[in-house]
Amino acid sequence: MAGAALLGVFASVVIGRRLKRQTLGLEPYELVELVQEREAVLHGVGEGVVAVDPAGRVAVCNDEAGRLLGAAPEHGGRVEHLAAEGALRDVLTGAREADNLFVTAGERTLVVKRRQVHRNGRDLGAVITLRDRTELETLARELDSVGTLLDALRAQRHEYANRLHTLSGLLQLEHVDEATSYVAMLMADAGAGAITPATGSGPPLDPFLKAFLSAKAAVAAEKGVRLDIGGNSLVTGRVVDPLVVTTVLGNLVDNAVEAARSGDHGPSHVEVELLGDGNDLHVMVADSGAGIAPGLAEELFRDGVSTKDAEANGARGLGLGLARRTARSLGGDVRFADPADGGGAVVVAGLPGVLGTEAHQ
Repeated sequence: MAGAALLGVFASVVIGRRLKRQTLGLEPYELVELVQEREAVLHGVGEGVVAVDPAGRVAVCNDEAGRLLGAAPEHGGRVEHLAAEGALRDVLTGAREADNLFVTAGERTLVVKRRQVHRNGRDLGAVITLRDRTELETLARELDSVGTLLDALRAQRHEYANRLHTLSGLLQLEHVDEATSYVAMLMADAGAGAITPATGSGPPLDPFLKAFLSAKAAVAAEKGVRLDIGGNSLVTGRVVDPLVVTTVLGNLVDNAVEAARSGDHGPSHVEVELLGDGNDLHVMVADSGAGIAPGLAEELFRDGVSTKDAEANGARGLGLGLARRTARSLGGDVRFADPADGGGAVVVAGLPGVLGTEAHQ
């Protein structure tokens, strides 16, 4: 009996020390408090937190991360199941490092940061934080639209100032007949209802599309690029979802202007064709740039992939992907098409349900 008691005491000491080592010296009540505090912190913060063990399994995923990713993974599930193929999945799986990297998840724009965790030389996995920047990106796009309109107004102000200077010079030199003829030309130009001098009078379009393309044409003209509206364009319905149209059409036009500007095929120009089909809007944007290299057409729709040098934090290479996801959220799509003349790039987009049945005046 004494031997059994001694053996029990020895076993208790050994097991106690092992448990102390495994629990880092914490008492049971301290462990309970630690777990409660961890749950309160993880589910109370405004950022998404995903912890991944060295084997690539999900150890922790708080409610905010589940909301941002659109998934509720089980403990021990594979981390690659949390996101579709792309930059976000690469960050989650560790195939790509991220320090405030902009990625997209569905219709959301996220800022992702990944950090490896080590303790006493042991790899404990990684912690990925997710911050939602969708509203900020929406505001940024709206501000960009306002900035585009301001640039257009500034360009028109310069144009009108030049016209007034010309008229003033003719009158000061007492060239009355020439001044009268010049005023008649200005009145005819103003009465034509042209979008901009670059686009001509143009086909019938919704006023929103006409104003938006007018601003884009003015900005493109300052960059040395002519923006034209195709003669086959026809949109009789009114735009009922301007934010979607601005997101898709604006990104496509901006990319085309940059491509035409950097291309070596002069003169630099971009052509936009718009066709309304009931409630659907079909868009075609062609540029005079260098075109798309074979095999790169689909890659350009991935986050962070761009034909330009990447900017800080991967901020470049999001426009085409955002345009495609926005179109697909409506049941449409954005894709590259083969150019008819073999030069430049042509991208087409289908936007279902963005037009109303009411005809514009």
